Amino acid sequence: MKKYLSIILCLIILTAAAFFVLNINVTTRQGINYQWHTVKIPLYLKLLDFFDRHYNYKELVKRITLNAKDDRVKAMRIFEWTCNNLKRAPQTLPVVDDHVWHIIVRGYGARDQFSDVFSTLCNYAGLDAFYTWVYTQERTSRIPLSFVELSGKWFIFDPYNGAYFTNAQGLPVDIDAIKLGNSWRVKHLRTEINPTDLDVDYSRYFGNFPDTKKAALRKANIQSPVNRLFFEIQKRIK
Repeated sequence: MKKYLSIILCLIILTAAAFFVLNINVTTRQGINYQWHTVKIPLYLKLLDFFDRHYNYKELVKRITLNAKDDRVKAMRIFEWTCNNLKRAPQTLPVVDDHVWHIIVRGYGARDQFSDVFSTLCNYAGLDAFYTWVYTQERTSRIPLSFVELSGKWFIFDPYNGAYFTNAQGLPVDIDAIKLGNSWRVKHLRTEINPTDLDVDYSRYFGNFPDTKKAALRKANIQSPVNRLFFEIQKRIK
């Protein structure tokens, strides 16, 4: 009898401790028109929101890449989905920056948010991907570009303009080929946008492409629980 009472007492203590810990206030950040605010929420709510987004990403990517076996097909399907389902943020609405999933739900985003969505979904499809701002040589202008590794080579995508790079045969061309000066052309998917808005001279940015030997843990690839755990450990070690 005493053994069962001890077990029950331990369970009560553990339950009380878990309840206390899960109700501790933690912080999350939200940006409105690039002004950042810190919001306090209980830990249990932050965990629930995190796993809710995680499983929504998985389900969405499963639908987008249904029956796709080739990584290049997966990347192109995700790219097409991003271009077709996200709209450029109307000037009358605020630019909200909190979680990538919320961008998908809202259906519109700023320039870098298109790349954020595309790169995040690529990672959930098992592709190594990230996005970063790339400057011109003279650093007078910058654009966000997404980078995806396919068959050991890195390819460039601009989801905001629906642009990617192909050779004369219409096949995607990788960063190394572009840097070597091989012939390339820009292909656009976002045909609903005024052509003058798509007129970007990408050659001005080629000299500042990031080192793509390996994508570090960034926002776009720390949305899953395992990667997020590694990211938090690395952050605290540094």
